[in-house]
Amino acid sequence: MDKNTLLVKTDKGRDAMARRAPELGPRLRSMLILVDGKRNAAELDTLGAGLGGGAALLEQLLAQGWIAPHDPNGPSFQNTAPLADGQPPVAPAPAPAEVPTPPAAPPAPVAAPPSAAPVLPFVDARRLVVRFINDAAGPMGELTAIKVESCKTASELQALLPRVREALQNYRGAATVQRFDQEIVPQLPRH
Repeated sequence: MDKNTLLVKTDKGRDAMARRAPELGPRLRSMLILVDGKRNAAELDTLGAGLGGGAALLEQLLAQGWIAPHDPNGPSFQNTAPLADGQPPVAPAPAPAEVPTPPAAPPAPVAAPPSAAPVLPFVDARRLVVRFINDAAGPMGELTAIKVESCKTASELQALLPRVREALQNYRGAATVQRFDQEIVPQLPRH
């Protein structure tokens, strides 16, 4: 893997963060948290050195499909495998035909006005809040995300929203809080 390659979480990786996938394990999860689409492989390798080998963890995440090289001209996920035993990367033959179709569907709901967003069931709403925190604040929001994950009812989640807003304000600023209030809060159950 080229050290200048920007790495991003795939849909699988974002979902694993939101649901705290047990198959990740603590070291891989910590490394996945660091992948934010702004750091290249060299920076991530340096940051992950304390986890017991940043480059090796990145290769594992890449091989298992949790992360992918960022492609500014195409989808955020490329189906390539890291070099192993001197073999060339696996060609992404079927992926280009399949990948554009699913990403075309999600932008429509995102573009819908906030008032049109349906209220989600509690479990889905909690997952949505955790994903927003992880995507917006990265590792800095981990404690807040854990508190949200510990909510057992919609009332508990509603009671925690001021702390979520405060954390987002501290880590990412007022624009992120405003986006949270417009995109996420209307979808949360009230009771």
